Amino acid sequence: MTARARHTVFATLLAVSAAVVGAAPATAIDAAPTVQTQAPTPLNSANAVMHGVVNPNTRKTNYWFELGTTLAYGTATSPASAGKGDKPVAVTVGMGDLQPEKAYHVRLVASNDRGVSQGADVIFTTSASGQPSAPLPAPAAPSPLPGTELAPAAPAPPVLERSVTLAPAGGTVLVRVPGATNVAALGDGASVPVGSIVDTRAGTVKLQSALPAGRTQTGTFHGGLFEVRQPAGGHGMTDLVLRGALPTCPAGGARAAAAARRRPPRSLWGHDSHGHFRTRASNSVITVRGTTWFVSDRCDGTLTRVTTGKVAVRDLHTGRTVVLRAGQHHLARRVR
Repeated sequence: MTARARHTVFATLLAVSAAVVGAAPATAIDAAPTVQTQAPTPLNSANAVMHGVVNPNTRKTNYWFELGTTLAYGTATSPASAGKGDKPVAVTVGMGDLQPEKAYHVRLVASNDRGVSQGADVIFTTSASGQPSAPLPAPAAPSPLPGTELAPAAPAPPVLERSVTLAPAGGTVLVRVPGATNVAALGDGASVPVGSIVDTRAGTVKLQSALPAGRTQTGTFHGGLFEVRQPAGGHGMTDLVLRGALPTCPAGGARAAAAARRRPPRSLWGHDSHGHFRTRASNSVITVRGTTWFVSDRCDGTLTRVTTGKVAVRDLHTGRTVVLRAGQHHLARRVR
């Protein structure tokens, strides 16, 4: 080979090497999302909670569930964000208005700017009206994504900022999951999405929520109607927001006042052991510190009473915070 030819070959090799060095390696990261459909949790003949896992693969990703009585599906939940991390994220969505004694197909779908991914089809069945239900076995269930496990049909462990686990502890507990138009009686227990409404006016519920680093906390609640929230970035703080109609406060008259007192109060009893729970009422926010406590929205304001332990009560109108101990109470007055 001549010196000129050797020079030409060497220059070509340099150009190829430079192109290879400058090229980005093709990996699973920075790609279309990875998804896995998991077994749903039927709550009763008309309500169920969908479960799945999404890995965004570093791209901003949205997900939704498709549902129907055939493989054509036909119904989809509203898209929600799975973030843009590189780790599997557990997702849950409540579905209502289902038909009793009906087999349903469900799959999880996720999308980012690299593509759309569809999870495997999973079948579950609703019960006869008024009867508890159980899922049918999922055909050819896929293997878990790295770092995750398949959730049991009911109840699944709580997922930080996404779902909580409920178990009845007495009486009748009713639940309405987001997206449902009617309530379901809580059977042996269920995993429900954050945002669910829990009715303990005729029963008692044990609520388990997730904390960072894989830990959990449990509180017991009764005597009220509340929405469960777990704010993003709140380090596991679980909010119980009082729901239901505010008391009607007639002006004057002993008979009118007595009638108002006979109406069911908007209130809640709670007990925990040094967890991260917080009750949100009309006029105050009560942060619990290992306590048995009671909160009630009344005509004159929000009353907080402590039986054991202590709570911090923040008045929403004055901004003042009061620490209450066992035997103490505080009224955050209503602003008219």
